[in-house]
Amino acid sequence: MLIPKSKPLMVPVPREPNFHISEGKYRAQIISVKKVFVEKLNGTGELIRLLFEVRVPTLPKKQNLAKAEFKLDLSCGSELRNILNRLLGRQALAEVAGGSFDLEQLVGMEVQIEIEHVITSHRDEYTYPLVKVCDIQKLETMPLSENVEVKK
Repeated sequence: MLIPKSKPLMVPVPREPNFHISEGKYRAQIISVKKVFVEKLNGTGELIRLLFEVRVPTLPKKQNLAKAEFKLDLSCGSELRNILNRLLGRQALAEVAGGSFDLEQLVGMEVQIEIEHVITSHRDEYTYPLVKVCDIQKLETMPLSENVEVKK
């Protein structure tokens, strides 16, 4: 009797998360929108955290991530409202004025982001800079960094 040759037991290995991204302009996808609470001197504040999966062609085996946090405020001129106006158009918020807006609809949106490194005295214990998303735009509205390929 022949014993059948066993098949190899293949298990997928997920990409490792990586927040160490070089400065530049990248294509990205919003993969998470969460409300987070921060302790302040005058009480607790609410922020919205956008988590991006960033397409970095030089790091294809990593899950390249970046985050941006904004005060939970959709007043005219607020940072969060300005971002939403750029991504969705002014009409999107104008249509729901006086009501509410579901930020979860941003999940899955393809965008372009600009990443910068911030170096502060509070980062002495780290060997890498604080990676900050300093700009978020609709696709095809900002030139990508030269070392970044646009894949459609």
